Amino acid sequence: MKDRIFEEKRGLLGKIFSNNLYILFKTALIHDINNIAFIAPLERTMESIENLLDMTNSFSLRLIQEYLFIDDIKIKVDIENFMASMFLIEEMKIRGIGSLTFNSEISLPELKRFIYAFINTNHESTDPFEDLKSKLSSQSVNNITIDRIKEEKEFFDHFIEDTREMAKNIYFKTLSVASEVMDSVKLKNTISIKKAKRLVQSMVDLMLEEESTLLGLTTLRAYDEYTYNHSVNVSILSIAMGQRLGYQRRDLGELGMATLFHDIGKIELPVDILNKPTEFTPEEWQIIRRHPVHGVKTLLKLKGLQEQAIRMVMASFEHHLNYDLSGYPKLAKPRRVSLYGRIASIADCYDALTSSRVYNRNPFIPDKALSFMMKKSNTAFDPILLKIFINVVGIYPVGTLVLLNTRQLGVVTKAHPNPVNLYRPRIKIITDPHGNEIDGDNVDLSEYNSMSIARSLDHRKYGIEVSKYFL
Repeated sequence: MKDRIFEEKRGLLGKIFSNNLYILFKTALIHDINNIAFIAPLERTMESIENLLDMTNSFSLRLIQEYLFIDDIKIKVDIENFMASMFLIEEMKIRGIGSLTFNSEISLPELKRFIYAFINTNHESTDPFEDLKSKLSSQSVNNITIDRIKEEKEFFDHFIEDTREMAKNIYFKTLSVASEVMDSVKLKNTISIKKAKRLVQSMVDLMLEEESTLLGLTTLRAYDEYTYNHSVNVSILSIAMGQRLGYQRRDLGELGMATLFHDIGKIELPVDILNKPTEFTPEEWQIIRRHPVHGVKTLLKLKGLQEQAIRMVMASFEHHLNYDLSGYPKLAKPRRVSLYGRIASIADCYDALTSSRVYNRNPFIPDKALSFMMKKSNTAFDPILLKIFINVVGIYPVGTLVLLNTRQLGVVTKAHPNPVNLYRPRIKIITDPHGNEIDGDNVDLSEYNSMSIARSLDHRKYGIEVSKYFL
């Protein structure tokens, strides 16, 4: 118990420190370090360093893959420190820094000299790390030391495996609860959604900490459980969008709940129509198009919703309306689709396009689904939200099988957080240039100018189970 409290406190102090360090660097890039505007952020950063040093004699800010750690504790990323984390990761990478270690003898003037040396590193030099190290030595910075980036494979593999197991556990529990709720609706039993609310909040917490792992789970497909799979996936994709929009934790939970049950109205539809393997007749389409209205009626009967009810109703009723109101159900009087409805619409369509269903045996590969959706920007979809969604999942979403210019195959494991590098995600190399399967490197394409994606491929045609490379 004491260890957990210690880790939580240290993690929180690490988050505060990284935020303050980010602000200090940004201030130093705008103002001279002798400017009065530099003093307050310098003192705040020093205070956050001292708070961490009160717990141990020294600590390290470590960069491992795309994550920041205070010693062995991962710094949680949320909307408050997202920009700080991205900035620090990028700046440490540029200089080849794997860790910054702060010792207990550090002083305010020494921190000031460190900042000066850091921002004046010569990025064009053959070795920016050595350039910074030389500057720190000449500035007599002895209590902040730097080490080069190391792979630290064993530590990272252990960390990521724990996270993946937790994510899978939450995902499948949410799948089970969604199934229970919808089965209760079908059987006209008393329905409670308290368990669903707890699990959605767990998904929110995991999304704030480890977005790519949770997004990776949306690539799992259960052909016979499409409705429940789809519901959980839409919830995850919507939460990810909400995070980029700046939603706070509670709001993300409400958005996740609303989108988890966006298709609950389908429970009222005849099973023979839902499972029909051929195209729907016009009459059958009329029945299908009633499910948003059925959803509203069902949601209003659920217990434990309180003020969430309206938002959940909106997501259910509006997710097929379309941005320009050209969808269904038809409205008696035109009005703007709510934000929840517009988010649900994008997440719903993307997951549906990339899923194998009874009447869609040949789903789109992820990047082709996004291309299809872009053609409907400003008609079916809110153009701004669609761009945000693409920034979330990447041009090549997690799970995309790609052919590289080296003639190797790779699987996308993480979209690049910087929109400038959306075409250069992190990938796992899975074959050599001759097509032989290998346990290749995890490569950040933004760091390799000589390696790029030639095109995406349909993993089903090659019989490759892509999820095993990132889950």
